[in-house]
Amino acid sequence: MFIWPVTGPISRDFYYKASIYIGGQHMAVDIPANSGAPIKAVAAGEVIDSGYSGINGNYVEIAHADGWRTKYRHLVEPAVVGVSVGVSQGQIIGKVGSTGWSTGPHLHFDLWNSSKQSPEAVYKSGIWAHDPELYLGVEDDMAMTEAQRRAEIRDEVRKMVVHAIAEDGTTLPAVQKLGEWFRDLNEHRKDKAKHEGGEGDGLKRGDTVTLS
Repeated sequence: MFIWPVTGPISRDFYYKASIYIGGQHMAVDIPANSGAPIKAVAAGEVIDSGYSGINGNYVEIAHADGWRTKYRHLVEPAVVGVSVGVSQGQIIGKVGSTGWSTGPHLHFDLWNSSKQSPEAVYKSGIWAHDPELYLGVEDDMAMTEAQRRAEIRDEVRKMVVHAIAEDGTTLPAVQKLGEWFRDLNEHRKDKAKHEGGEGDGLKRGDTVTLS
């Protein structure tokens, strides 16, 4: 019945837990893709909502047969189809972007139904959220490799903003991204190693120097 809206590995699945989401669960899938990559309607239907919000960015929502709805978020620009417009399966409805609450180009894709279709479905704001992978199928190139998953986690951690803490335990006013802190710490370690003779053939602390 459905096709995938974009091609790419799923970076965050339906069951991902985080306090930033309503109910603490993602209840959608995130599919990273190049900015501007085309987004397809997963099935024939009618556009029932389209617009922009601070969280969703540019988005479009489509109603399908049998009570199904799909929502496509973080589009790079407004959807190319308007409200009340009929769409066919596979029709281009917009382009991947990173608008709204997003850390990089990807499609946040929701699959909803007016009634519960599977045990995994979660009730959310008057409608049931369903795991897209159960209905669209898991394609060979949709699964994120372990290396890709580790890289995404690393990038997300490095974006975290941290406060510096003084030796007495007080929080300093300056803030810094964790990735920048790691970089500065690495440079500090290199400098320290040079001063202590840990790199190259330089003098080591405590060496005796004889002047000729």
